[in-house]
Amino acid sequence: MNSRASALTCALVMAALGCNTGPSADATTAAAPTTGNTVRPTVSWPAASTIDVGALAAVGSGSSEREARALVARSPVPVLAPKDLRLTSPTLVVEGEYFALTGRADGVTITLQGTRAAHRYEGVEPAVGNRNLRGTKGFVSINEGIRTASWIENGAAYTVDVECENVRDARCEGEDFLLSIVAQLVFVGGSGR
Repeated sequence: MNSRASALTCALVMAALGCNTGPSADATTAAAPTTGNTVRPTVSWPAASTIDVGALAAVGSGSSEREARALVARSPVPVLAPKDLRLTSPTLVVEGEYFALTGRADGVTITLQGTRAAHRYEGVEPAVGNRNLRGTKGFVSINEGIRTASWIENGAAYTVDVECENVRDARCEGEDFLLSIVAQLVFVGGSGR
């Protein structure tokens, strides 16, 4: 009787799990493509005469202005930086296909990134954003309390992240502060390599 009960229990568990032995033919043919290519879209460069020297100097406030200019000059994409918001101890990183600028402002961490690397997948069309950002369509989202805006500009992909030290900080309870940063970004240089 115990072996019958065990067999019945086992059969019920298998039935509940659906006895799935592998994907069906339909599931296999409907699977999304998994191979992709990294491409480098053509970047349009703003005129050098439009470089905002005040914002460029502020990027270098964590180091010497000369070091900041040298780093910005290495960027493969146009470097954008806040015009009016001064970051405490800004850090600029330029590598490969991207730049990243991060700093703090009164209890808020702000990170700006730009890249010319794009990932294309056969059969998958690029998503078009649903928000107007800097004269184009982009995305605004929130994840784990971090507000993010992302868009394509000059052929490069950009994101701005805002994270508040205090979760009740009004700047992170809504998206107005994030959008004000995106709106005030100015061109501070890059190499065009």
